Amino acid sequence: MRLSEPYDTRGAPGQSPEAPRAGRTRAAVPASRPTSPAFAAAPGRRLGFRRHGGDGRRTAPGPGTGPQRLERTGSDDMTGDRASTRQGRWSVLGVFLGLAVIGALTIVPKVMGWNDGTRMATIQALVQHHTLSIEPTSFASVNDKVFIGGHFYSDKLATPQLLGAAVYWPIWHLGIRLAPDWNLAYYLVTLFTVKLFWLLGLVAFYGSLAFTRLDRVRRLWLTVALGIGTLVLSWSATFNNHSLAASWVAIAFWFLLRARNKGRVLPNLFLSGLFFGLAGSSDVPTMAFPAAFGLYVLLDRRLRRGTWAYVVALLIAVAPALAVNYAISGSLVPVQIVPRYFDFPGSPWNAEHLTGTGVNSGSFLGRYTTGMLVGMRGFLVYNPLSLLALPLMVREFVRRRRFASEALVIFLMSVVIVGYYCLASNNYGGDAYSIRWFVTMLPLWMFFLYPLLEGKGAWRWVVLGAFLAVSVPIAVIGAWNPWSRADVNPVPLLSNLKMAPDLARSLWAAITHS
Repeated sequence: MRLSEPYDTRGAPGQSPEAPRAGRTRAAVPASRPTSPAFAAAPGRRLGFRRHGGDGRRTAPGPGTGPQRLERTGSDDMTGDRASTRQGRWSVLGVFLGLAVIGALTIVPKVMGWNDGTRMATIQALVQHHTLSIEPTSFASVNDKVFIGGHFYSDKLATPQLLGAAVYWPIWHLGIRLAPDWNLAYYLVTLFTVKLFWLLGLVAFYGSLAFTRLDRVRRLWLTVALGIGTLVLSWSATFNNHSLAASWVAIAFWFLLRARNKGRVLPNLFLSGLFFGLAGSSDVPTMAFPAAFGLYVLLDRRLRRGTWAYVVALLIAVAPALAVNYAISGSLVPVQIVPRYFDFPGSPWNAEHLTGTGVNSGSFLGRYTTGMLVGMRGFLVYNPLSLLALPLMVREFVRRRRFASEALVIFLMSVVIVGYYCLASNNYGGDAYSIRWFVTMLPLWMFFLYPLLEGKGAWRWVVLGAFLAVSVPIAVIGAWNPWSRADVNPVPLLSNLKMAPDLARSLWAAITHS
């Protein structure tokens, strides 16, 4: 049982709390100090007691409280509490080790599409050829590229690739090379970037839930739900910006809550700004979150003095991506939203296919929005747990609960991000398992599942279990290949099921012939 603060550990004036109470009389107690019924019933007890209510909150002991209902602070209970704490820590470590194993086993070590192909091209160009141009690489034929100044470059923001290059550099020097087919280098780069931050993001998510009233077991269940019951798992199987941004948002949110609830404002806000900046410099629309939370910090009297640390860290995080963009194009405007850079012979892109270069309207906007959310690749369909999390998020700020401010910021910025893609895109993110653009929001949404497990009742576990029974298979099937092929089947889940045997045979052949 957990130790509680005693009501009173003081003895008579000049007497140590450890001194025997036998010689004390009621006259030694100041008249202004009320005597609790628990003390009156057991005057020989050396320390006070507190009892926990059903929801985990501490309540004062009342009349008739027996020793069996109280939390003692004696040496025997202290020994038991330490043992329980050690056991709990080992259980947490066991769960995260299990998640680490799942993560290591759910990587697709092969370029599966243009998106990860162009990122591998930049990584290989930086490490092996010391250039940003992807022409001399094994992935030069990918179509996710721009043509500037007579050279081809990746059209993606550079933050994930710079991280990947830092991992690939020692791997390359060990003789392990990137290649278009199944290869160990791709696996290791993804393992020590995307998967590592996937796991760290789950640790941060678990840490964020510590600021709720949930006990250790309930926090672990929600962490597992996020880790293997959402598209966070599916998109961590390949090298991409969406999974990294989701992990960085989860870590940034944890540091933000630490700044607000545990003090040490400057270091916590610095780290929050740093990870929010990494997320935004990997996925531009995600910058809505650090911008809104920057205003949140500024308006909170407890956090306001740390605004400068938050902003400085944010700028530090985005600087490398901006520097690469400037080196390529001579501008800070992301190359991926400049149509003329995609105008080269054989380019599959034109202005109407580029996200951010047009605005949808009319009946198409309605159909497209419906398809993005609840269609055959709809994000809510592929993340059933969000159907629980979103109403609870709205409830959080409507009822002005403890995390009302955070819930309002996340809800409004989620509307902004979803609205942007519904208005400015028209291809559902290409060949992808559901809507990859929205994956970044999942850790923030899932945080608001905590009220589901906050109270008593078996029905809460039944509901969570029922949703997990549907969500986990969807997420695992997505991890087979997040870049689902629409030419196989327009429904991503069915496409992955149909492609699974071929992928397994291909991988096995690569392993046995290596």
